[in-house]
Amino acid sequence: MSSFNHSTRRVVVAVACGLGAARAFTLDLTNRRSACLDLFTVEARHQDALIESLVQRAETWKRDLPDAFLHAGIHASTDGVRVFAYSQWTPRLDPHASTPPLHEFFPPEAHLLDVTASRTQDGSAPVVKVGETLTHLAEFRMAPGAQAEMITRTTEALDQAFDVSPGLVSATFHRSLDGTRMFNYGQWTSEEAFAALESQPGFSKDAPYWEGLAKNEFHLYKCVHVIDGDNLE
Repeated sequence: MSSFNHSTRRVVVAVACGLGAARAFTLDLTNRRSACLDLFTVEARHQDALIESLVQRAETWKRDLPDAFLHAGIHASTDGVRVFAYSQWTPRLDPHASTPPLHEFFPPEAHLLDVTASRTQDGSAPVVKVGETLTHLAEFRMAPGAQAEMITRTTEALDQAFDVSPGLVSATFHRSLDGTRMFNYGQWTSEEAFAALESQPGFSKDAPYWEGLAKNEFHLYKCVHVIDGDNLE
């Protein structure tokens, strides 16, 4: 697996965040709020510029939609070719309807999500923190009509993963509201801890738990910026 350029990411965070920026937020698992995922493919040389644009967009959300915006986390893939923004909103609002596209970058895959299952090592709600853990975003492209069965399998896989993975900090599965995707937002202590799971039954490439239901792609990320809104009830 590729190594993460910590010095580059520190520069981005220092420039884009500013003094006193938020460092963490807690995921809301109730589905009373909207969860939005914007997943970008980008050339490695443009990754930092995209991150800065997404930070500015989230700050605009915070300023212009203070009653709806809860928080957002911007994540950069360790291989340099992906960036994603995960945001939550109250009430169940779709920010894409009122947000102009970032014309200088390829359009993202944009999804509205519900949480289907979540677990952490210590039993608390998952916390998204800048730079502290490795994020694994698993992207499942569903076969037609397979999402309901996939929800059952991923819930079972959650317990299996924690039974054999002391380096797994948290895992939160989401379904897209259009039925075409599922995503796992996982947090790990290290790349080595994540790689160890890939050799376990049900998680290897030979016979994965999603076999027959979905095609899977994943990248590893670091959270490089967090924006916390004022609507924290």
